[in-house]
Amino acid sequence: MTEFVYKSKNAVVVYKPAGVPSQSDMSGDSDALTLTSQALREMGEDGTLYLVHRLDRVVGGLLIFARNKKSAAALSALVSGEGVGKTYLAVISGIVPCGIMRDYIYKDSKIGKAFTVDKARAGVKEAELYCECLDSVSVGGEVRSLLRIRLKTGRFHQIRVQLASRGAPIVGDGKYGSRDKGCRMPALFAVSVSATALDEKIEATRFPPLDEYPWNLFGKDKYVL
Repeated sequence: MTEFVYKSKNAVVVYKPAGVPSQSDMSGDSDALTLTSQALREMGEDGTLYLVHRLDRVVGGLLIFARNKKSAAALSALVSGEGVGKTYLAVISGIVPCGIMRDYIYKDSKIGKAFTVDKARAGVKEAELYCECLDSVSVGGEVRSLLRIRLKTGRFHQIRVQLASRGAPIVGDGKYGSRDKGCRMPALFAVSVSATALDEKIEATRFPPLDEYPWNLFGKDKYVL
């Protein structure tokens, strides 16, 4: 269920499908960390892996796993210090003013949802991203826009809540207000990751399924990094 996109002695980058947890959780469902470890062992390699960042269960795309303690420490430090480049693609309902988006975000752990708030206070974190509109189309009288997003911070549900707070929820993201039933998971995809750790440049890219809705609304030439 996971697919290797990059592999070295220090790290692997895998494609995680939407619906698969990044690591084991209370659901008991197969998770990306365990599946990747098993795949390495089946290849006759050491299956030891360390999680250094996560993707929401409902979000597909690329994950980096460290393969030893030294690389785990180096990559974890990069993640916390914004040293891992992460680019996403998203399809939203409507149009948003693109550029830098800054918000204060509060995570309500009881309901597993985040909210934007007016000012800093206990439990609130600042969130920042940069987005560009790659294309917009009309579907049944409604606008759908393809965005390229680069994260500066990595907050809980950050992209989903920042876009929804501007009246442009990600298509398929019913949790944050999407009424589009054409896809069962949010149209949000971690398309590329990059980092330099232990003198190794880690880079990987994988596009979402461009033949599936809503990605198929846009010409393939619109999908650029």
